[in-house]
Amino acid sequence: MKVFDDQTAWQSAAQSAPVAVVGETRLCLFMQVDIEAEKARLQKEAARLDNEITRAGVKLSNEAFVAKAPTQVIAQERQRVDEFTAMLAKVRAQLAHLDK
Repeated sequence: MKVFDDQTAWQSAAQSAPVAVVGETRLCLFMQVDIEAEKARLQKEAARLDNEITRAGVKLSNEAFVAKAPTQVIAQERQRVDEFTAMLAKVRAQLAHLDK
């Protein structure tokens, strides 16, 4: 716990932290992140999502699968590709933010 007497120092410390105000007391939660560990985790997640997108894409490009599979299954695979693509974009954005 750190107590600030200086308003400017407190504002600087609380810049990116969630803040709770109770009466005249202001509390902020500050968490330090191991940036290299977070990058490694995000890179691993990006690789997993890339793999899932590729797997679903292979299924959808297989003419035999598309011809035999029920419409619902094909729609589900397309939805998976869309969801994984959206998640991958978010993960890549987080990685880009960490590289700044």
